[in-house]
Amino acid sequence: MVLTTVQSGKDYIIHAVTGEGDTRLHLGSMGFVPGTKLSVVSRLGGNLIVSVKGSRVALDEKLAKCIMV
Repeated sequence: MVLTTVQSGKDYIIHAVTGEGDTRLHLGSMGFVPGTKLSVVSRLGGNLIVSVKGSRVALDEKLAKCIMV
């Protein structure tokens, strides 16, 4: 399922990262790689705050839709 559809506060595992090459590289450099645990901390107008690898990262809806959990 796509990251934008998950419940806040639950832990999920990244299964795939989609999108163009630059998008995947950008997400990978922030820690969004398959096998990594993450959770959605909060939502604001379609944007997400995500906890991944001990850091909180803000993602817009377009980037969040590239992450499959």
